[in-house]
Amino acid sequence: MQLQHWFALTLALTPSLASAALFSKDSLVKQLDPKGFRKVMKENATSVVAFVAPWCGHCQKLAPEFDKAALGVYPMIPFYAVDCDKPNNKKLCAEQGVQGFPTLKLYPRGGQSKPLDFDGPQRSASALYYWASRNIPHNVKKIYHIEDLPAWVEENKDAPRAVLLNQGKHIPLLWQTLGNKYKGQIKFAIHRDRRGKGSEKMGLEKGEPKSSKVLLYPAGSTDFVLYSGIQKHDSLSKFFDSVLDGTVDLTELNKQAAQEEFVPDEELLEIERKQEAQRMALAHGGYSDLIDFEEAIKNGAGADFHEKNGFPGMMGGGLPKKADAKAESAGKKEDPIHRILKAQQEAEKKEREKPKMAKTGEAGQVFFTPEATGHPKTPVAGETEPTSSTEVAAAASDTPVLDAREDAAVEPEPSSQNPSSAAHTDALKETSDPEIVVSSEAVPPPAEETKTTGHVADEL
Repeated sequence: MQLQHWFALTLALTPSLASAALFSKDSLVKQLDPKGFRKVMKENATSVVAFVAPWCGHCQKLAPEFDKAALGVYPMIPFYAVDCDKPNNKKLCAEQGVQGFPTLKLYPRGGQSKPLDFDGPQRSASALYYWASRNIPHNVKKIYHIEDLPAWVEENKDAPRAVLLNQGKHIPLLWQTLGNKYKGQIKFAIHRDRRGKGSEKMGLEKGEPKSSKVLLYPAGSTDFVLYSGIQKHDSLSKFFDSVLDGTVDLTELNKQAAQEEFVPDEELLEIERKQEAQRMALAHGGYSDLIDFEEAIKNGAGADFHEKNGFPGMMGGGLPKKADAKAESAGKKEDPIHRILKAQQEAEKKEREKPKMAKTGEAGQVFFTPEATGHPKTPVAGETEPTSSTEVAAAASDTPVLDAREDAAVEPEPSSQNPSSAAHTDALKETSDPEIVVSSEAVPPPAEETKTTGHVADEL
């Protein structure tokens, strides 16, 4: 009798335990029920929602990738999950058009805009990361020449205007999310002040390298106030909310912002340690084979780690450093990140200097032809039977059926009589794209090295 009660209790708890186990213990992915979903949809923010079922093999495969992508864009783009297997969530999933698991949707401006379905070739962390960060309807105006700024300020005089002067090439992710959040209330613009000349023309100091300035023009005025608070998501949101409220004098409001002390707790610091390594990996498609590179970033990489990278939700630049910390960092050796990057650049330079490969005959051709594209989905219970061969395989086995893109291609053994064939095979091993078709033409030399950054666009 006791065994029966134990078995019944186990069955009752299984769905909730499975749901909790789908994502990691320290995941930044938040679970939503219908009430929480409605609250999220009321916000003017871009968010990503995964509609999943704990028993779905494809969902189990997606979960760690979804976790990594959520870490990379935290806290600017929140990631959520809805367990459609729970009875109180089934109606919500049906209303959102969920017909299979997993279903991924991006809501550009909460419930105010039509959601976008993820239809990328693979559900990798990098693909989800770029999909989320590139679909923010921010409407930030780029001011290419500082001389054009006064005209834009005058043109939008009826509303508050926020201008960012920064030194990077791209619009920081944080500035995009703020532009989206306050769309229709505050006008946002950005000017690339690479060498500080724009700042000097506006009567401001040139500024430190990688620093940025936020200027706020009150509605009806062409005179700006230089924001003196911390350039992170929560602080800027609080400042802009007060500007729109209009109950506090802007000068006094700016003084209050300048007095804010940013003292992150250990949990936030741990997120930052993991986040910097994850952003590097996401931005470059993953550093799965460069464990030393990732660990060097995660473990600090010098006394000025946070000064260089900021904290989650910041636009680069960190808190003011103490004088003794500057003296300490001045005497340190070259940090491991610089050594690794330098070694990579030297290796790439040597690779470019290699002579071009000779043409190969038909025996040297290697073809990678995927049998299918797209993602298999586990159908919702009660739906029609799967019709495609991939879906039939997924339904017949407990093991998730991988996309054809993810299946390992079989490479022919390099012939000892055809050294060119072996060279082609070695070259193919250096690429991760299984859809590349190598013809009998000579392999072109690598493209010119492009400068890439390990930081997402939320840092300046």
